[in-house]
Amino acid sequence: MIPVAEIFGPTIQGEGPNTGIKTLFVRVAGCDFKCSWCDSKFAWKIDKDTKRYEPEELAKELVQRCRDTYTSHVILTGGNPCLYSFGEVIDILHNNKITVDVETQGSKFPEWMSKLDLVVISPKAPSSGMEDVYYKISKWLDREDVNNRIAIKIPVFNNDDIEFAEKYYELCEYYKTDYGMNIDLYINVGNTNTSESGDISSRVLNDYKHLIERVMESKMKRVFVMLQLHTLVWGNKQGV
Repeated sequence: MIPVAEIFGPTIQGEGPNTGIKTLFVRVAGCDFKCSWCDSKFAWKIDKDTKRYEPEELAKELVQRCRDTYTSHVILTGGNPCLYSFGEVIDILHNNKITVDVETQGSKFPEWMSKLDLVVISPKAPSSGMEDVYYKISKWLDREDVNNRIAIKIPVFNNDDIEFAEKYYELCEYYKTDYGMNIDLYINVGNTNTSESGDISSRVLNDYKHLIERVMESKMKRVFVMLQLHTLVWGNKQGV
């Protein structure tokens, strides 16, 4: 069974390489990380009220929602979707010409990840208070069945996080240069107050400006410096 905290959209993907694409989101319940600045803490919990789906049941609901809303892209997020069995879901979506991405922190790498159109791995920098999963990510990248488009996406809040991101930049460069992988680093400005209501765009843009300046001073070459577009439009509103 797959516990689901919410299915929402269509809306835009607000970050990473597919920023702006019309998307239906599936946010699973349950996570093996507890990041200090997580903007989806409600999805950590699994209880008696959590909706649970069999894989085929979930896939059929997603296909129907995509048909009803003229949507052809689904993103699995969380929580951590890699805690659950999504292989059948992905197959059914692909059979209906629906592309599928995942967003995960890189703590677990199930076999079904090789089926995905885009894998977004978001290792958590020191500000999160969580462990570094560098070894787990590099071990997965060494597998022969990895031929996905891959994005390493790191939210950055301070200079320690920048140094953390630089290490992953070197990882991306290694696998891109030596193995020809389609992998890039995306550095996101962190949302420093996920409970603030109303318009937070001025704060986010100011932090983004400082992040751009800091990255431009670094030795990183091919790197994408981004923000969460949805925070400019909707602030901290849930389900958009």
